[in-house]
Amino acid sequence: MMSFDDLVALDGELRNTPTLTLYLDGRSENPAWRTAWRRSLKQEETRLRRALADAPHAEREAFTRDIEALEEYLAHRRGTMDAPGWLGVMADAEVRLDVPLRGVTPTIGRWGHGVALAPFLCASEAGDGSAWVVVADSRAARVFRCDDDSVRRVDTVRTQTHPALEEGAAKGRRGSPHLGTRGGVGRAAAERARREARSRMLRTLAAHVRALTPALPVFVGGTPQLLAEAMAAMAHEGVTQVIETPVLGARARVGEIARAVHEGLVQLRRAAEQQLVEELLRRYGDDALGAAGAAITGRALDERSVHTLVLSNSFVALQPEVAEVFVRSALAQDARVEVVSGDAARLLEESGGAGVLLRFSPFKSEPAHEGELATV
Repeated sequence: MMSFDDLVALDGELRNTPTLTLYLDGRSENPAWRTAWRRSLKQEETRLRRALADAPHAEREAFTRDIEALEEYLAHRRGTMDAPGWLGVMADAEVRLDVPLRGVTPTIGRWGHGVALAPFLCASEAGDGSAWVVVADSRAARVFRCDDDSVRRVDTVRTQTHPALEEGAAKGRRGSPHLGTRGGVGRAAAERARREARSRMLRTLAAHVRALTPALPVFVGGTPQLLAEAMAAMAHEGVTQVIETPVLGARARVGEIARAVHEGLVQLRRAAEQQLVEELLRRYGDDALGAAGAAITGRALDERSVHTLVLSNSFVALQPEVAEVFVRSALAQDARVEVVSGDAARLLEESGGAGVLLRFSPFKSEPAHEGELATV
Protein backbone atom coordinates (compact mmCIF):
# COMPACT_ATOMS: atom_id res chain seq x y z
CA MET A 1 0.00 0.00 0.00
CA MET A 2 1.21 3.47 -0.89
CA SER A 3 2.66 5.44 2.01
CA PHE A 4 2.81 9.20 2.42
CA ASP A 5 6.61 9.07 2.30
CA ASP A 6 6.40 7.30 -1.07
CA LEU A 7 4.10 10.05 -2.36
CA VAL A 8 6.46 12.76 -1.12
CA ALA A 9 9.29 10.99 -2.97
CA LEU A 10 7.25 10.97 -6.20
CA ASP A 11 6.47 14.65 -5.67
CA GLY A 12 10.21 15.28 -5.51
CA GLU A 13 10.69 13.56 -8.87
CA LEU A 14 7.93 15.65 -10.48
CA ARG A 15 8.54 18.99 -8.79
CA ASN A 16 9.53 20.60 -12.11
CA THR A 17 7.03 18.70 -14.26
CA PRO A 18 3.44 19.76 -15.01
CA THR A 19 1.43 17.02 -13.32
CA LEU A 20 -2.22 16.03 -13.10
CA THR A 21 -3.26 14.62 -9.70
CA LEU A 22 -6.72 13.16 -9.19
CA TYR A 23 -8.24 11.94 -5.94
CA LEU A 24 -11.63 10.23 -6.21
CA ASP A 25 -14.16 9.21 -3.58
CA GLY A 26 -14.64 5.54 -4.51
CA ARG A 27 -17.62 4.77 -2.29
CA SER A 28 -20.79 3.45 -3.90
CA GLU A 29 -23.41 2.07 -1.53
CA ASN A 30 -26.16 2.12 -4.16
CA PRO A 31 -25.66 -0.43 -6.99
CA ALA A 32 -27.11 2.14 -9.39
CA TRP A 33 -24.16 4.43 -8.65
CA ARG A 34 -21.43 1.91 -9.47
CA THR A 35 -19.82 4.28 -11.97
CA ALA A 36 -20.35 7.50 -10.01
CA TRP A 37 -16.57 7.91 -9.91
CA ARG A 38 -16.57 8.42 -13.69
CA ARG A 39 -18.95 11.37 -13.37
CA SER A 40 -16.78 12.82 -10.61
CA LEU A 41 -13.70 12.44 -12.79
CA LYS A 42 -15.43 14.22 -15.69
CA GLN A 43 -16.56 17.05 -13.43
CA GLU A 44 -13.01 17.60 -12.18
CA GLU A 45 -11.69 17.52 -15.74
CA THR A 46 -14.21 20.19 -16.76
CA ARG A 47 -13.37 22.35 -13.75
CA LEU A 48 -9.64 22.16 -14.43
CA ARG A 49 -10.11 22.97 -18.14
CA ARG A 50 -12.02 26.11 -17.19
CA ALA A 51 -9.27 27.10 -14.77
CA LEU A 52 -6.74 26.72 -17.61
CA ALA A 53 -8.77 28.77 -20.10
CA ASP A 54 -6.27 31.65 -20.01
CA ALA A 55 -3.16 29.46 -19.69
CA PRO A 56 -0.57 29.26 -22.52
CA HIS A 57 -1.41 26.95 -25.40
CA ALA A 58 1.47 24.57 -24.57
CA GLU A 59 0.20 24.11 -21.02
CA ARG A 60 -3.35 23.40 -22.17
CA GLU A 61 -2.01 20.86 -24.65
CA ALA A 62 0.04 19.13 -21.96
CA PHE A 63 -3.07 18.92 -19.77
CA THR A 64 -5.09 17.44 -22.64
CA ARG A 65 -2.45 14.78 -23.29
CA ASP A 66 -2.51 13.75 -19.62
CA ILE A 67 -6.31 13.56 -19.59
CA GLU A 68 -6.35 11.46 -22.76
CA ALA A 69 -3.72 9.12 -21.31
CA LEU A 70 -5.80 8.72 -18.15
CA GLU A 71 -9.04 8.08 -20.04
CA GLU A 72 -7.37 5.43 -22.19
CA TYR A 73 -5.84 3.84 -19.10
CA LEU A 74 -9.22 3.65 -17.30
CA ALA A 75 -11.29 2.67 -20.34
CA HIS A 76 -11.28 -1.04 -19.42
CA ARG A 77 -12.56 -0.49 -15.87
CA ARG A 78 -16.14 -1.43 -15.19
CA GLY A 79 -18.25 -0.95 -12.09
CA THR A 80 -17.01 0.42 -8.80
CA MET A 81 -13.48 1.40 -7.81
CA ASP A 82 -13.47 -1.43 -5.20
CA ALA A 83 -11.86 0.90 -2.64
CA PRO A 84 -13.03 3.82 -0.47
CA GLY A 85 -10.69 6.16 -2.36
CA TRP A 86 -8.42 6.31 -5.39
CA LEU A 87 -5.35 8.31 -6.40
CA GLY A 88 -4.03 8.76 -9.91
CA VAL A 89 -1.00 10.78 -11.03
CA MET A 90 -0.28 11.62 -14.70
CA ALA A 91 2.78 13.39 -16.12
CA ASP A 92 4.17 13.66 -19.66
CA ALA A 93 1.12 11.79 -21.04
CA GLU A 94 1.93 8.80 -18.84
CA VAL A 95 0.13 7.34 -15.83
CA ARG A 96 2.71 7.49 -13.05
CA LEU A 97 0.48 6.26 -10.24
CA ASP A 98 -2.71 4.22 -9.91
CA VAL A 99 -3.39 3.48 -6.24
CA PRO A 100 -6.53 2.36 -4.35
CA LEU A 101 -6.80 4.04 -0.95
CA ARG A 102 -8.01 2.34 2.22
CA GLY A 103 -9.69 5.48 3.50
CA VAL A 104 -12.14 7.95 2.02
CA THR A 105 -10.68 10.95 0.23
CA PRO A 106 -12.57 13.94 -1.19
CA THR A 107 -12.81 14.17 -4.96
CA ILE A 108 -10.10 16.70 -5.84
CA GLY A 109 -8.20 17.35 -9.06
CA ARG A 110 -5.04 19.45 -9.30
CA TRP A 111 -2.90 20.59 -12.19
CA GLY A 112 0.52 21.98 -11.40
CA HIS A 113 4.11 21.10 -10.70
CA GLY A 114 4.47 18.09 -8.41
CA VAL A 115 1.83 15.95 -6.74
CA ALA A 116 -1.07 17.13 -4.57
CA LEU A 117 -0.19 15.85 -1.10
CA ALA A 118 -2.86 17.15 1.30
CA PRO A 119 -5.84 14.96 0.24
CA PHE A 120 -3.79 11.80 0.74
CA LEU A 121 -3.71 12.50 4.47
CA CYS A 122 -7.52 12.31 4.59
CA ALA A 123 -7.34 8.67 3.50
CA SER A 124 -5.33 7.63 6.55
CA GLU A 125 -8.42 7.84 8.77
CA ALA A 126 -9.16 4.11 8.40
CA GLY A 127 -7.83 1.62 10.95
CA ASP A 128 -4.53 1.12 9.20
CA GLY A 129 -1.41 0.09 11.05
CA SER A 130 0.10 -2.82 12.93
CA ALA A 131 -0.69 -4.40 16.27
CA TRP A 132 -0.02 -7.46 18.41
CA VAL A 133 -2.93 -9.72 19.34
CA VAL A 134 -3.02 -12.19 22.24
CA VAL A 135 -5.77 -14.82 22.45
CA ALA A 136 -5.56 -16.89 25.65
CA ASP A 137 -7.39 -19.82 27.19
CA SER A 138 -6.54 -22.11 30.11
CA ARG A 139 -4.19 -24.26 28.02
CA ALA A 140 -2.28 -21.80 25.86
CA ALA A 141 -1.98 -18.24 24.59
CA ARG A 142 -1.54 -17.53 20.89
CA VAL A 143 0.35 -14.41 19.81
CA PHE A 144 -0.43 -12.85 16.42
CA ARG A 145 1.09 -10.00 14.42
CA CYS A 146 -1.61 -8.06 12.60
CA ASP A 147 -0.59 -5.73 9.75
CA ASP A 148 -2.59 -3.92 7.08
CA ASP A 149 -2.67 -6.94 4.79
CA SER A 150 -2.13 -10.00 6.98
CA VAL A 151 -2.64 -11.75 10.31
CA ARG A 152 -0.03 -14.35 11.21
CA ARG A 153 0.68 -16.36 14.34
CA VAL A 154 4.17 -15.69 15.67
CA ASP A 155 4.23 -17.76 18.86
CA THR A 156 2.28 -19.95 21.27
CA VAL A 157 2.88 -20.01 25.05
CA ARG A 158 1.50 -23.20 26.62
CA THR A 159 0.45 -24.10 30.15
CA GLN A 160 2.71 -26.69 31.78
CA THR A 161 1.23 -28.82 34.60
CA HIS A 162 2.75 -31.69 36.62
CA PRO A 163 1.71 -35.08 35.12
CA ALA A 164 1.45 -36.80 38.54
CA LEU A 165 -1.07 -34.26 39.80
CA GLU A 166 -3.13 -34.61 36.65
CA GLU A 167 -3.12 -38.41 37.08
CA GLY A 168 -4.19 -38.12 40.72
CA ALA A 169 -7.01 -35.78 39.78
CA ALA A 170 -8.13 -38.20 37.10
CA LYS A 171 -8.30 -41.06 39.63
CA GLY A 172 -10.29 -38.84 41.96
CA ARG A 173 -12.76 -38.07 39.18
CA ARG A 174 -13.28 -41.83 38.67
CA GLY A 175 -14.55 -41.97 42.30
CA SER A 176 -12.51 -44.95 43.63
CA PRO A 177 -14.23 -46.16 46.86
CA HIS A 178 -10.84 -46.90 48.48
CA LEU A 179 -9.63 -43.30 48.30
CA GLY A 180 -12.11 -41.92 50.84
CA THR A 181 -11.59 -38.21 51.08
CA ARG A 182 -8.22 -38.35 49.34
CA GLY A 183 -9.91 -38.01 45.95
CA GLY A 184 -11.18 -34.58 46.93
CA VAL A 185 -7.78 -33.59 48.23
CA GLY A 186 -6.18 -34.79 45.00
CA ARG A 187 -8.60 -32.80 42.90
CA ALA A 188 -8.00 -29.67 44.99
CA ALA A 189 -4.24 -30.07 44.65
CA ALA A 190 -4.55 -30.56 40.90
CA GLU A 191 -6.75 -27.49 40.60
CA ARG A 192 -4.23 -25.42 42.53
CA ALA A 193 -1.50 -26.72 40.25
CA ARG A 194 -3.54 -25.77 37.17
CA ARG A 195 -4.11 -22.26 38.51
CA GLU A 196 -0.42 -21.85 39.26
CA ALA A 197 0.46 -23.19 35.80
CA ARG A 198 -1.92 -20.69 34.16
CA SER A 199 -0.40 -17.88 36.20
CA ARG A 200 3.11 -18.93 35.13
CA MET A 201 1.94 -19.10 31.52
CA LEU A 202 0.48 -15.60 31.70
CA ARG A 203 3.64 -14.21 33.32
CA THR A 204 5.75 -15.85 30.61
CA LEU A 205 3.38 -14.47 28.00
CA ALA A 206 3.59 -10.95 29.46
CA ALA A 207 7.39 -11.05 29.47
CA HIS A 208 7.33 -12.26 25.87
CA VAL A 209 4.94 -9.48 24.79
CA ARG A 210 7.12 -6.88 26.51
CA ALA A 211 10.02 -7.96 24.27
CA LEU A 212 7.96 -7.33 21.11
CA THR A 213 7.79 -3.98 19.31
CA PRO A 214 6.86 -1.69 22.24
CA ALA A 215 5.33 1.09 20.15
CA LEU A 216 2.52 -1.13 18.85
CA PRO A 217 -0.75 -1.65 20.74
CA VAL A 218 -1.56 -5.09 22.17
CA PHE A 219 -5.13 -6.38 21.87
CA VAL A 220 -5.99 -9.12 24.40
CA GLY A 221 -8.88 -11.56 24.04
CA GLY A 222 -9.75 -15.14 24.88
CA THR A 223 -11.49 -16.89 27.77
CA PRO A 224 -13.38 -14.17 29.72
CA GLN A 225 -12.22 -15.52 33.10
CA LEU A 226 -8.57 -15.06 32.06
CA LEU A 227 -8.78 -11.56 30.61
CA ALA A 228 -8.39 -9.67 33.88
CA GLU A 229 -5.44 -11.84 34.97
CA ALA A 230 -3.76 -11.51 31.57
CA MET A 231 -4.17 -7.73 31.62
CA ALA A 232 -2.76 -7.55 35.16
CA ALA A 233 0.25 -9.69 34.20
CA MET A 234 1.07 -7.39 31.28
CA ALA A 235 0.67 -4.28 33.41
CA HIS A 236 3.04 -5.82 35.98
CA GLU A 237 5.61 -6.40 33.20
CA GLY A 238 5.36 -2.78 32.09
CA VAL A 239 3.50 -3.36 28.81
CA THR A 240 1.90 0.05 28.27
CA GLN A 241 -0.65 0.10 25.44
CA VAL A 242 -2.85 -2.93 26.21
CA ILE A 243 -6.47 -3.02 25.04
CA GLU A 244 -8.96 -5.52 26.45
CA THR A 245 -10.90 -7.03 23.54
CA PRO A 246 -13.77 -9.23 24.83
CA VAL A 247 -15.16 -9.75 21.29
CA LEU A 248 -12.20 -12.04 20.57
CA GLY A 249 -13.06 -15.48 21.92
CA ALA A 250 -10.58 -18.23 22.72
CA ARG A 251 -11.12 -19.76 19.26
CA ALA A 252 -11.14 -16.52 17.27
CA ARG A 253 -10.42 -16.96 13.57
CA VAL A 254 -8.07 -14.86 11.47
CA GLY A 255 -10.92 -12.82 9.95
CA GLU A 256 -12.36 -12.03 13.38
CA ILE A 257 -8.94 -10.96 14.62
CA ALA A 258 -8.39 -8.66 11.62
CA ARG A 259 -11.82 -7.07 12.05
CA ALA A 260 -11.39 -6.53 15.80
CA VAL A 261 -7.94 -4.96 15.33
CA HIS A 262 -9.20 -2.67 12.56
CA GLU A 263 -12.08 -1.43 14.74
CA GLY A 264 -9.76 -1.07 17.72
CA LEU A 265 -7.21 0.96 15.75
CA VAL A 266 -9.98 3.25 14.48
CA GLN A 267 -11.08 3.90 18.08
CA LEU A 268 -7.50 4.53 19.20
CA ARG A 269 -6.96 6.97 16.34
CA ARG A 270 -10.21 8.82 17.08
CA ALA A 271 -9.23 9.15 20.75
CA ALA A 272 -5.75 10.40 19.83
CA GLU A 273 -7.19 12.95 17.37
CA GLN A 274 -9.64 14.22 19.98
CA GLN A 275 -6.85 14.59 22.52
CA LEU A 276 -4.65 16.40 19.97
CA VAL A 277 -7.34 18.96 19.06
CA GLU A 278 -8.31 19.53 22.69
CA GLU A 279 -4.65 20.15 23.57
CA LEU A 280 -4.27 22.56 20.64
CA LEU A 281 -7.35 24.55 21.62
CA ARG A 282 -6.35 24.53 25.29
CA ARG A 283 -2.97 26.01 24.44
CA TYR A 284 -4.60 28.55 22.14
CA GLY A 285 -7.02 29.58 24.87
CA ASP A 286 -4.16 29.93 27.34
CA ASP A 287 -2.21 32.11 24.88
CA ALA A 288 0.54 29.49 24.97
CA LEU A 289 2.13 27.39 22.23
CA GLY A 290 -0.98 26.84 20.13
CA ALA A 291 -3.08 28.66 17.55
CA ALA A 292 -6.28 28.01 15.59
CA GLY A 293 -7.75 29.55 12.45
CA ALA A 294 -6.53 29.67 8.86
CA ALA A 295 -5.00 33.16 9.01
CA ILE A 296 -2.99 32.64 12.18
CA THR A 297 -1.99 29.14 11.02
CA GLY A 298 -0.61 30.62 7.81
CA ARG A 299 1.32 33.25 9.76
CA ALA A 300 2.86 30.63 12.08
CA LEU A 301 3.91 28.56 9.07
CA ASP A 302 5.48 31.63 7.47
CA GLU A 303 7.43 32.21 10.68
CA ARG A 304 8.64 28.57 10.64
CA SER A 305 7.54 28.12 14.24
CA VAL A 306 5.28 25.09 13.77
CA HIS A 307 5.75 21.77 15.54
CA THR A 308 2.47 20.15 14.37
CA LEU A 309 -0.02 21.26 11.73
CA VAL A 310 -3.58 20.02 12.30
CA LEU A 311 -6.29 20.22 9.63
CA SER A 312 -9.84 18.91 9.54
CA ASN A 313 -10.77 16.71 6.59
CA SER A 314 -13.49 19.23 5.68
CA PHE A 315 -10.89 22.00 5.48
CA VAL A 316 -8.88 19.91 2.98
CA ALA A 317 -12.00 19.17 0.93
CA LEU A 318 -13.33 22.74 0.84
CA GLN A 319 -10.02 24.63 0.62
CA PRO A 320 -7.66 22.22 -1.18
CA GLU A 321 -5.31 24.94 -2.49
CA VAL A 322 -4.83 26.48 0.96
CA ALA A 323 -4.44 23.03 2.54
CA GLU A 324 -1.77 22.14 -0.01
CA VAL A 325 0.20 25.29 0.76
CA PHE A 326 -0.07 24.60 4.49
CA VAL A 327 1.05 20.97 4.18
CA ARG A 328 4.04 21.82 1.98
CA SER A 329 5.11 24.63 4.29
CA ALA A 330 4.86 22.29 7.30
CA LEU A 331 6.94 19.60 5.58
CA ALA A 332 9.56 22.17 4.63
CA GLN A 333 10.14 22.92 8.34
CA ASP A 334 10.01 19.25 9.42
CA ALA A 335 6.70 19.68 11.19
CA ARG A 336 4.22 16.88 11.77
CA VAL A 337 1.01 17.01 9.74
CA GLU A 338 -2.25 15.53 11.04
CA VAL A 339 -5.64 15.49 9.30
CA VAL A 340 -8.43 14.70 11.78
CA SER A 341 -11.98 13.51 11.21
CA GLY A 342 -15.12 12.70 13.18
CA ASP A 343 -15.70 14.52 16.47
CA ALA A 344 -12.16 15.95 16.50
CA ALA A 345 -12.70 17.51 13.07
CA ARG A 346 -16.02 19.03 14.13
CA LEU A 347 -14.37 20.52 17.21
CA LEU A 348 -11.54 22.00 15.15
CA GLU A 349 -13.95 23.37 12.53
CA GLU A 350 -15.52 25.55 15.23
CA SER A 351 -12.17 27.39 15.23
CA GLY A 352 -11.66 27.49 11.46
CA GLY A 353 -10.64 23.92 10.62
CA ALA A 354 -6.90 24.57 10.90
CA GLY A 355 -4.51 24.93 13.80
CA VAL A 356 -0.93 24.47 14.95
CA LEU A 357 1.10 23.42 17.93
CA LEU A 358 4.14 25.68 18.09
CA ARG A 359 7.81 25.26 18.88
CA PHE A 360 7.86 28.92 19.88
CA SER A 361 5.31 31.68 19.66
CA PRO A 362 5.83 34.29 16.93
CA PHE A 363 2.82 36.27 18.13
CA LYS A 364 4.10 37.71 21.40
CA SER A 365 4.68 41.42 21.20
CA GLU A 366 8.11 42.69 22.14
CA PRO A 367 8.24 44.76 25.36
CA ALA A 368 8.71 48.47 24.71
CA HIS A 369 11.96 50.03 25.85
CA GLU A 370 11.83 53.10 28.03
CA GLY A 371 11.09 56.17 25.97
CA GLU A 372 9.55 54.13 23.10
CA LEU A 373 5.92 53.67 22.21
CA ALA A 374 4.63 50.09 22.40
CA THR A 375 3.33 48.83 19.08
CA VAL A 376 0.13 46.84 18.73
